Amino acid sequence: MPIISSSLIVNMKNNPGRIISSLVLALLAFPCHAQSSVTPAQPLMISAERFTVLRQEPARWAALRKRCDKELTQPTHAVADYSPARHYTADGVSHDPSGKYLNTDAGVAYRAALCYQLSHDNVYARHTQQIADAWGKTLTHASKDQGAAELNFNIPQLVIAASWVRDASPWDDSAFISMLQKVALPLSHADKANNHGNWGVLMDASIAAYTGNNKQLERAQQRWQTLLLNQVAEDGSMPLEICRSNTNNFCGGPDKGINGISYTHYTLHPATITAEIFMQLGKNLYQTDAGKKLSLAYQRVAQWTRYPERFPYYASNQGKLNGINNTAYFLILQAHTMNDDAAEVIKQGKPGSNSMELVLLYGQ
Repeated sequence: MPIISSSLIVNMKNNPGRIISSLVLALLAFPCHAQSSVTPAQPLMISAERFTVLRQEPARWAALRKRCDKELTQPTHAVADYSPARHYTADGVSHDPSGKYLNTDAGVAYRAALCYQLSHDNVYARHTQQIADAWGKTLTHASKDQGAAELNFNIPQLVIAASWVRDASPWDDSAFISMLQKVALPLSHADKANNHGNWGVLMDASIAAYTGNNKQLERAQQRWQTLLLNQVAEDGSMPLEICRSNTNNFCGGPDKGINGISYTHYTLHPATITAEIFMQLGKNLYQTDAGKKLSLAYQRVAQWTRYPERFPYYASNQGKLNGINNTAYFLILQAHTMNDDAAEVIKQGKPGSNSMELVLLYGQ
């Protein structure tokens, strides 16, 4: 609070109206965070207890720390206007290098934050803070197509990383928060029906938890449930995803379904991370009706991952299907809903799509 000088107190007897006006102005000038209605959660997704357990097993994260050390000198890719070319075209996939800018930086920041939590070496925390600052102070605009998509896909990882280093050392994260609220949130895809909606909900929930916005958290929780209830069919399939092709004819063309398993994973992954964020907030979404739909979809995709020949579009694509093993999130779901097919998939090798180090964080 502002300090009230003794002279002001003395002069209140002579001119109380003027003094009261001065006090009101002083209070208005004092920075506050009225928009945050709950205490920001620390840390997001992973409990402090889990970090403590892993910290005692340095051999498990020795390779990760070496990677963190190599990445300490890596420059950021923050831009003022983030408008990469669209990922899918009529001919296939676009390879615009700028499309990976945020993905690359969020991954580096996340690994550095994890290395900080495991080692308590502030050099890693400062690196995460620097990356968050770079984007917070630079990004002012993103296109409503691919730019917005990249924000929804990658901002959650950067926010989770920031939550892990927020109290590591003095850090003014106001520019980062401002970017999240003014640039990222207005471009949320939470209202979309397919996988983009799940990523949008994850972005909304992570930002809400980071800033302590209870109303936003409640909206994200409700949207998470609505999406899964509508996305998962009675047989556990996800009709909006299993048909996915490899062009902007998203659910058609000669390679219809080639990305069907991949996009099912790409939908369940953010849904699972969101559930973990809420678990740390004391809300068990796995036990809701929507959580049961998540479990049903998990059973179905685990079976397809283990036996891809059973996938509806296997034969029409001559047995070629993309992203079958993008299953790192399986390690989270196994703790909530045991599945024999998923257990065998995990046992067979390293699950893919592990940029969030889920194998380390949730593995045995």
